[in-house]
Amino acid sequence: MITHLDRDALRPKVLACIDNYLSISDNYSLTIGMYREGQLYVWGEGANMLELQYDIGSISKTVTAHLILDLVERGVLALEASVDRYLSLPEGGYPTVYELLTHTAGYGHLTPLEITLPALMRHGYAKRNIYEACTAETVLKCLARRKRCGNGAKKRKKQYGYSDFAYAVLAVVAERVTKRPFADLIEDFVQGRLGMTGTVVQADPKTRVPCAVSHDRVLPFWKWRRENPYVAGGGLVSNVEDMLRYLSRQIEDTDPCIAGAHRLCEASLSAGKNEAMCIGWHTYKKSNQLWHVGGVGTFRSSVIFNKKSKFGVVVLGNAKGVASANVHYLAKMLYSEFKIKKIDFEKTV
Repeated sequence: MITHLDRDALRPKVLACIDNYLSISDNYSLTIGMYREGQLYVWGEGANMLELQYDIGSISKTVTAHLILDLVERGVLALEASVDRYLSLPEGGYPTVYELLTHTAGYGHLTPLEITLPALMRHGYAKRNIYEACTAETVLKCLARRKRCGNGAKKRKKQYGYSDFAYAVLAVVAERVTKRPFADLIEDFVQGRLGMTGTVVQADPKTRVPCAVSHDRVLPFWKWRRENPYVAGGGLVSNVEDMLRYLSRQIEDTDPCIAGAHRLCEASLSAGKNEAMCIGWHTYKKSNQLWHVGGVGTFRSSVIFNKKSKFGVVVLGNAKGVASANVHYLAKMLYSEFKIKKIDFEKTV
């Protein structure tokens, strides 16, 4: 059962942040979900709030991580295996499944530059999917050019570097070992295993309203072809009801493919930085907080949870430009409000 919180359940400073976000345009949307000790709460406006569809962007990576761990649990993959065990690649050194999952393979955020930079220069980020033209063959060619050793290749240091490319490689690996398209795999997993029945790779654009921008122009949704391996890193569309189910699984579930993703990756630790990685999820040194943010086009999303305190928050937003960054800021604010007991969960609609 989902409880709708009244506006007054939140303090004025939180409401001011929300109001500032929504007041910029009538076409901006914001939906908030919270999980607290087995109870689900939502805050937002509109009769269709629970069904409103948002691109969740890179939060898709956390779902992919759970899917890969499920394949490991079933003996289909090995975490410490190099990916060339599963892919046809030239001889050389390649990252392991675990390194790709934890962003410690040494790839940079915009890898491969030959794909991302031209698209960014032509279209910018919000207007068009910068990975729209990618295929499994594209990923394999880029991977072969980035082997760590052999045939004159440079050795690549194993270190943290957030990477969409790493998850595209994982999608190709999953396809090869299961002999199924990755889009089918992740939809079956998220809808069947995780119970998120409204979460899909590509929602019907006719049922969705994109965010309006200046001069009455609208930015189109990012288009995802089902055969695009970058779906693994940012291609899912969901709603707050499904994301609350997802939060509850993160906090309460002991299934190895869920709880196993919460283990700290020691290789992601570095001096002077507080952030670290688990499997698919970000965390902080000596912290029980796990989190991830996502963004594609005009959509932004943020999930933060704490298994020890049994609390989590998800914020889904659709806005243009600088305003869109307030989604993660708001999620962190709500997380802090919970910690100091300033959310009145008794005030319901």
